[in-house]
Amino acid sequence: MAHIAMIAADAAPASPASRKRGAISWRKILLLAFILTCGVSNAHAQREFEISPFLGSRFGGKVDLTSQGISNTDYYKIKSSLNYGFIVDMSVWRNMRGEFMWNRQPTSLTAHNPNDFTYTFLSKMKLDTYLFGIGYEFRNSEKKFRPFIGLGFGFSHFGTPPSSSGPALLPFKNRPAYSLSGGVKYFFTRNIGIRTELRWAETDTTDGAVYCFPDYSMYAGCQKIANQAKQGQANVGLIFRFK
Repeated sequence: MAHIAMIAADAAPASPASRKRGAISWRKILLLAFILTCGVSNAHAQREFEISPFLGSRFGGKVDLTSQGISNTDYYKIKSSLNYGFIVDMSVWRNMRGEFMWNRQPTSLTAHNPNDFTYTFLSKMKLDTYLFGIGYEFRNSEKKFRPFIGLGFGFSHFGTPPSSSGPALLPFKNRPAYSLSGGVKYFFTRNIGIRTELRWAETDTTDGAVYCFPDYSMYAGCQKIANQAKQGQANVGLIFRFK
């Protein structure tokens, strides 16, 4: 009889008190989910954005033409000049930041003659560089003085006027590019500061020498190694920070 009574008790519908405790448990779970959701939203809301228009100087760089077999020109020189643009970065994790940079250098190309070491003006050019990268700041975002380093990858666009009398001045328009940077941010207020940086930038240009991998390497065959236009930059700009 006792066994039958236990089975009957298990089969009986839950009491109002039990149903109430279950309802309270579900409410706690829903409340906890709401709190966690708000916490995640607040964490995203704490993400910082910075926009930094800048002005500076870009110097050096040449387009190697020795592999092109031109008798009176071994390279094109990229004239050093002012450059300008903007950098947008966003806090990702602790002191790590994601970064996008657009940079324009209004410049010109001159041809170098290896026979008499003279230069001949060829054309004006707009060198636009687009880079995506990461940056690391050595102090947290509450500090006014914040040194940083950065690494960027993207491409450069060589904007030369089209030629109506012959072949294009350059056999390419867009080429891979990357840069290394380092500098300092200083904030006058919570939302306004100044950014100074030095940047080393390299852009692939013409095809260069052919390199053949040894038989024991994980790569097989031969490939052309691109020549690179190597340039330096010194930039200064304002920072507008949003949170």
